[in-house]
Amino acid sequence: MAFMRRWMTSHWTDSRTLLKKPMVFTEFGKSSKDRGFSIASRDSFLNAIYSNICSLARSGGIGGGLLWQLVAEGMESYSGYEIDLFQTPSTSSVISQQSRQMTALEHKISRP
Repeated sequence: MAFMRRWMTSHWTDSRTLLKKPMVFTEFGKSSKDRGFSIASRDSFLNAIYSNICSLARSGGIGGGLLWQLVAEGMESYSGYEIDLFQTPSTSSVISQQSRQMTALEHKISRP
């Protein structure tokens, strides 16, 4: 997780100082095909990513995060990254909480 935090922070810094553009972290997730996978470990991973996003967003310049990938109930699982919110209410709760937190930070995100 330390690498992930450093990676996110360095990209956020570049976005603000070099590019002078807001950013969104995209296509992150945890595959159910990974050794030792559990829904709890995925929820913990998503919480860590989202916590870092919120922390950086408080300073401005982060528009949010887009995990990989939400699917509709009954869709096939190919890569292991699929999340069916009806099948995993704990993950649904993690994502919902992130949405509420980012909404509360909207005033920091929408600055020109």
